[in-house]
Amino acid sequence: MPRGLLWVASRIVNAEGLTEDKFCEWYENTHIQEVLVLAGFPAAARYEALQPQPDAKAFSNEAPWLTVYEMPDVAYRESEEFKQLIGQSPLPQELIEGVFKNARFDTRFYEEVQCFENPEVMGKGPATYLISAALQPPKGTESDFDTWYRKEHIPLLSRAPGFLRTRRYELVNATVLDCFERTEDEKVPKYLAHHEFNGDALPWKELGEIATTEWAKKVMGGLVGEEVGWYRIKKVYAESEWGSVGVKA
Repeated sequence: MPRGLLWVASRIVNAEGLTEDKFCEWYENTHIQEVLVLAGFPAAARYEALQPQPDAKAFSNEAPWLTVYEMPDVAYRESEEFKQLIGQSPLPQELIEGVFKNARFDTRFYEEVQCFENPEVMGKGPATYLISAALQPPKGTESDFDTWYRKEHIPLLSRAPGFLRTRRYELVNATVLDCFERTEDEKVPKYLAHHEFNGDALPWKELGEIATTEWAKKVMGGLVGEEVGWYRIKKVYAESEWGSVGVKA
């Protein structure tokens, strides 16, 4: 029963037809609750892009909102309950015209492959800041990529001020719902890491230093796909159910 994550990045594509206030009001006070009634999604967190963004090319510049739903079992996406809820009733036309035809949703399911938590704050989360890094190493280098994460990158991150945890995932499925037209997304990087930090700000100095090791430069410089987002927590749902238990390497 592998743990998983439902990851949904969203953006407004037609500002004339949909305001940020209206979009966030619907998403945060209606839509997320409709998902959380399902047994397979016990908790969720809503993030907004950190301002200012550290990189103009960051994915979070394009998609300023991110919602992540905890999944104790990623296989729940194939359950009859989940499939029935998705198609059990048509959406109101007002919602389609007012929200869905003016927005884009990048929806991805992931299976968890590693969780490393700060033992001093274990079980507390989500954190104030989230770095969402979807990366694609070249074919044939996946083993070195995984070893770099486990042997160098995460140990260095764990020493940075405010570190809560890193959780790593592999992609199961990815789709895009753009102006109410859904397509499969085959260009999404296969590997996702979520790095969580507490505190007044991200530890920029330490993050910069971590990225300059020879191993990091080799791995990051050879990537063939990269989508990195920098976010701050906006709203937490069912916090008591959040996160995993223990430290898994």
